[in-house]
Amino acid sequence: MYRSEKFNPTLFGKLFHLGGKLADSNRWLKLAEVLPWERFDASYGRYFSAGYGRPARDSRLICGLLAVKQLKNLSDEDAVAEFMESPYIQAFCGQEYFALEDVINPGILSERRRRLGPDFLSMLETELSAALKADKDLKFRSVRPEAAGACCFGALAEKIRSFFAK
Repeated sequence: MYRSEKFNPTLFGKLFHLGGKLADSNRWLKLAEVLPWERFDASYGRYFSAGYGRPARDSRLICGLLAVKQLKNLSDEDAVAEFMESPYIQAFCGQEYFALEDVINPGILSERRRRLGPDFLSMLETELSAALKADKDLKFRSVRPEAAGACCFGALAEKIRSFFAK
């Protein structure tokens, strides 16, 4: 059988030089299909001015890294390191080609958490939990919605709320 690559393009073609592809059954790719990236993007865009200043980092990259951080219970530095090492996580975060050089500085994640605030982080956490509940085949052991305050976004949101409540 013959398949033309122009009808069946490879993801990360430069990395997989013989036309290899990422496995569609990978949990990161499955999770990427069910998350509401458009909703994240619309919400994310509200926190930045239109036409002024340096362009903000892509919402899919930032939301993807925040999700990786939460699902794997990692620090900002470790989440970015996982991103740089894994083509699946790069695809989850919306990259079209495998990045060999640093794409993002870990410090931007803490800056974005401050800028986006607890409401955005709570929405991201809720959507992530809902996607995991809806598809039982997605196995991410770190997320336990029933454990109040156990996830990093919930704990962060609670700390921010308590700070402003004073």
